[in-house]
Amino acid sequence: MKRAISKEFLSEGNAPFSKETTTSVNGLFILVVFFSHIQQYIELPALIHGVTAALGQLMVAMFLFYSGYGVGCSVQKKGMKYVHGMPRRRILQVFLRFVPAVLLYALLDVVCGIPFTGREFILSLIAWENLGNSNWYIFVILGLYLATWLACEICGRFVKESRREMASFLVMCVLSACLFFFLHETKESWWYNIMTAYPFGYFVALTRKRWERILDVRPVWAGTTLVSFVLVLLLRPVSWHASLYLLMTVLYCTCILCLTKKVPVHHPVLYWLGSHLFEIYILMRIPMILLLRVQVDWVQSPLVFTVFSLAATLLLAYGYHRSYEFLASRLAR
Repeated sequence: MKRAISKEFLSEGNAPFSKETTTSVNGLFILVVFFSHIQQYIELPALIHGVTAALGQLMVAMFLFYSGYGVGCSVQKKGMKYVHGMPRRRILQVFLRFVPAVLLYALLDVVCGIPFTGREFILSLIAWENLGNSNWYIFVILGLYLATWLACEICGRFVKESRREMASFLVMCVLSACLFFFLHETKESWWYNIMTAYPFGYFVALTRKRWERILDVRPVWAGTTLVSFVLVLLLRPVSWHASLYLLMTVLYCTCILCLTKKVPVHHPVLYWLGSHLFEIYILMRIPMILLLRVQVDWVQSPLVFTVFSLAATLLLAYGYHRSYEFLASRLAR
């Protein structure tokens, strides 16, 4: 997800929208995702469980927000030339990064004796099913990229240039709503309950000058932070409160923007994690699955299990990233 979120970021240098800040924020939240996922294999301290439980799906909301923002900025600056290249630049690149990871999980399942059907394997390649890997985010981001591309192509043909940006945003929202209702009928709530983060990020990109001024107003960021805090900790909506969760997602993203306006976030470690976001996200379960099958007591210690899983995940992510970049550079020649 590195390319899909941060590579083509077009910022004006201000903290909330700079590449350093956004990539570091992604790095922070991918760590939260790691600790959320590892709790499916071992029991961690109550404090960690409390943090991940309080955030819920919101821990990945900024991934969607920054992705929508990045696409919106690119479309605004490069116009239809960028739109025409979206199937290759966005959709195909996600597939090229995702499919080899699915093959790794298939190999892992075979080695570990975990059964799966041919149908599950085929559907896993498009992220509709999984072989042990995380898949819902990949399917959703691909669907949102497709909705954005279709909306921009339609408006590029039938709408005047002066009205094209906002028209494409509205059409994209309609197509995203169709995806939302489809997933609402076919999948669990975590597939769709934070989807508003992406169109909100796209909208912020189209109106970023105004947002820069808004974020300088103290009552705005203070009030948003307070409201978001109350919603996150007290309301905790579930699937049958989908509309409330969608609203809370927008407030939560605004809250993070407010905080990053006032609090410096950039850090080299977080930046590295954010730069390898896709690889860490998609590969982190491999060490967890393998370590769970090691029948040694000291390995199953929460501390040892966590340290080994994290170290192995980072090594895998680095190797996967370098391999992809090497192959991409060779194919581009």
